Amino acid sequence: MSLHRRRGSAAGAALLAGALLLAGSWREGERAAPCREPSEWRAREGWTVEVACCGDGAPARALRGPARLLFGQTLDLNRADARALESLPGIGPSRAQAIERARRERPFATLEELERTPGIGPRTVLGLAGWAHVEPPVEGVGSGVGCPLGGP
Repeated sequence: MSLHRRRGSAAGAALLAGALLLAGSWREGERAAPCREPSEWRAREGWTVEVACCGDGAPARALRGPARLLFGQTLDLNRADARALESLPGIGPSRAQAIERARRERPFATLEELERTPGIGPRTVLGLAGWAHVEPPVEGVGSGVGCPLGGP
């Protein structure tokens, strides 16, 4: 068998396997119910790593880190650590560290105030709309009280 023919049959087998997996796991009309009240179930190193869906008015524990973005929530520029900030569009390691330095000098009062950070201009701030927000820092915030009584 030639090399060209072997490559073609391997690609065909991969496509067939993918189609079978897709057909077995996808059923028309079936969708997971959206999680309207995500709550932190388990955290590691200050970030949410497992989420439970709350309901019936039970208080939810705030999500922390990039998990917030997965559930349509925004990151607080005055609280997110550098690694979490890197999950924002247009923010890499050096900009994340610059944000941390700028807020240590003076916490941000508005999203637009982020422009005082070296390397961040109006275009970057505009790109963060819907991804980030600013809340004034509050001492002693964050209790362990929240919804997860069962499992995620």
